[in-house]
Amino acid sequence: MPAVHSNVKEPTKKHKTGLTLLKAQSGVCAEPNLHGLTLFCNVMTDDVDAVRGKLARIPDIIKELDDRFSESMLNGFIAIGADYWDVVYPEKKPLHLRRFPDLAQGDRDAPRQPFDLLLQVRSDRFDANYLAGRTLLEWLGYDVEVVEQLRTFRYLDGRDLTGFIDAPDNPRGLRKRSVALLDEPMDSEFAGGSYLFLQKFRHDLRHWDHLGSDKQQQLMGRDKVSGERMSEAEIEGVTHAIKTRLVGADEQPIPLLRQNMPWGDLREQGLLGLYFSNQPKAVTEWLKSRYLEDEQGHYDPLLDFTQAVTNASFFVPSTDFLKRYRYAVQRDLLNETVDQVSDTTE
Repeated sequence: MPAVHSNVKEPTKKHKTGLTLLKAQSGVCAEPNLHGLTLFCNVMTDDVDAVRGKLARIPDIIKELDDRFSESMLNGFIAIGADYWDVVYPEKKPLHLRRFPDLAQGDRDAPRQPFDLLLQVRSDRFDANYLAGRTLLEWLGYDVEVVEQLRTFRYLDGRDLTGFIDAPDNPRGLRKRSVALLDEPMDSEFAGGSYLFLQKFRHDLRHWDHLGSDKQQQLMGRDKVSGERMSEAEIEGVTHAIKTRLVGADEQPIPLLRQNMPWGDLREQGLLGLYFSNQPKAVTEWLKSRYLEDEQGHYDPLLDFTQAVTNASFFVPSTDFLKRYRYAVQRDLLNETVDQVSDTTE
């Protein structure tokens, strides 16, 4: 009897802490690595079945590569762009998946540049990332075109190239999952998935370095060595720390996991910002608070020294979703029809 490609969800397991253990892609909540490879891709075929089949296999390929290079802590994910989602998965869409928000005021802007797919691999070995990238692109074949590839790296003890510790208030441990991943009550069809906002920043380090450490600390609102917040008595004016604090206008915590890594060479450099969340509306407001002036005319002062040259939004489905929707709905219906006919003739 032909196999039925069912859309019935498998039950999830409960962790002893009470959190649902969802089958998220490995790169969403992974610990920081030494090296990263990010591929910005567009799909070049109209064969949706072929694309869905290839996307469904990617988490398994990454797992096989992780087993092969187990000491390198290899992980990764495939994300689907907001504009491409309706093409590849027209029957189901994450509730709050939208294009990257419009962020423009004065000299500050974040131009939107949509991509169909985002593929990232991270590990502690540069050569493992290279091999993983080649393996994944060979699997995707001519169906996908790489528009841009970006190599990222860990700088010193987890710092941005500005010299400051990056995202010192990032969640740790199981809290990563609770802020980044959707659970069943939020959106049962997409449980284990995550909304992703991407910003590729290009820094003006010559202008930044000219400030000196004292002025840099005043602008950041943090101690450059420890990353601790400076006291209000030490601060003059608005700071980056204030404008990026993970508390909304309603004083509620903003669920946000940042998986940022520096990129660059000796000519140009910056930060690849990856923001994962299960509440994208809150992240959108967080981004607006950085770019748009408040009632006092304040914005994130760090934006005077860096420019987000690439901005896009994606959804990172769970491994279960990718496998469950490996085939287009028309093929599922066809298989169900064949099974029904087979049952009546037995």
